[in-house]
Amino acid sequence: MKMLRTFLVVALMSVSAATVFGQDTKIRFFGQPELDFGKSKENNHFDGVSPTGQYIKRDTTYQSKSNFNTGNMVLFVTSQLSDRISVLSEVSFNNKGQTFNFEVQRLMLRYYIQDYFSVRVGKMFTPLGFWNNQYTLGLVLQPTIQRPSVIRPLSEGGVLQYRDVGVQVEGENITSARIFYKLMIGNGIGYYGSSDKKDTHISGTGQVGFEPLDGFKILGSGMIDRMEKGKPTPSGAVVLPDNGNLLLFTASAAYLNPEKKPEFIVEYLHQNSNFSTIKDSKSSGFYTYAGYRVADKITPYVLYNHVQAGKVGDPDLYFSPIPLKTNTMTLGIRYKFNASFVYKLEYEYQKQNFIYPEITAGTVKLDDGFTNSTISNRVRMQFAFVF
Repeated sequence: MKMLRTFLVVALMSVSAATVFGQDTKIRFFGQPELDFGKSKENNHFDGVSPTGQYIKRDTTYQSKSNFNTGNMVLFVTSQLSDRISVLSEVSFNNKGQTFNFEVQRLMLRYYIQDYFSVRVGKMFTPLGFWNNQYTLGLVLQPTIQRPSVIRPLSEGGVLQYRDVGVQVEGENITSARIFYKLMIGNGIGYYGSSDKKDTHISGTGQVGFEPLDGFKILGSGMIDRMEKGKPTPSGAVVLPDNGNLLLFTASAAYLNPEKKPEFIVEYLHQNSNFSTIKDSKSSGFYTYAGYRVADKITPYVLYNHVQAGKVGDPDLYFSPIPLKTNTMTLGIRYKFNASFVYKLEYEYQKQNFIYPEITAGTVKLDDGFTNSTISNRVRMQFAFVF
């Protein structure tokens, strides 16, 4: 109840501020209740290491009950304060079991000069890839129920930090090729404000692309950041054991033209984690989304995800201390009642492998190592709306 009261207070404050200061203010509430049912079978579940140096493992099966949940409730406010100045805020409220979460997702001010140059200041999505900047957390706008796993936010089990606090310059519709760009300087990994930032390092992120055809965009993005010893990774699963640098590159292509029936999004991500005294590691991932509108309101679609976090001998500590490989296939159908109300139904098949290396004591091998494999089947149903 405390979190709900906080959410309502912020909502009322946003409405009041927009009424007083806003010349052209839009206030929207997004909701996305869901039904989720799934079953998972795990082979070689890791149960630790014996005193003599052998892995302890077992097989197990999990089956979830039908689970209704409210999903995210998102308050989205934009206001045009003058001809050049606008503000945007996005706050979310959700519950997982008996835990309630409230978070300011974005809060920023934009100063517009020309199409080819504007400035944003505040908390915002980093300019990495297409999906991350194209869709808010209000899922009525998103083509699938969840984001692709490779770019999923922390609240949905992801491991990348796709928001930061900083300054961004941007431009679009440059020349007949409709070139666009974004350049951002931010606090960096794990930092959202001055109170939790202990060093002087900053991150740099850039994006450039063009739109040769209506709705068809091709773009590349890159980020360089500092990894500080003792700082938890965004997922909180690992405390970084050494100083280092992170290099992330993204290549994207998307075709989303509301006047045409086919649509697709393809993105590839590659990351290098370079530590000072520990072996460097590499991780990568990609996803492919494709949909085809068979009627004015009905769009079947497919989404394929692949993630490879490190490899045997070179675990990527930023993602997981144990090499991870995940393949996910999602088949879905989207029914658009209107621009404010969308129904989605999905079936998901996922295979996930954690690769445990061999155990040695000097030159003596104690265990050969093994692969932990989990296969999951899930059905999800969602009603996404905005009012």
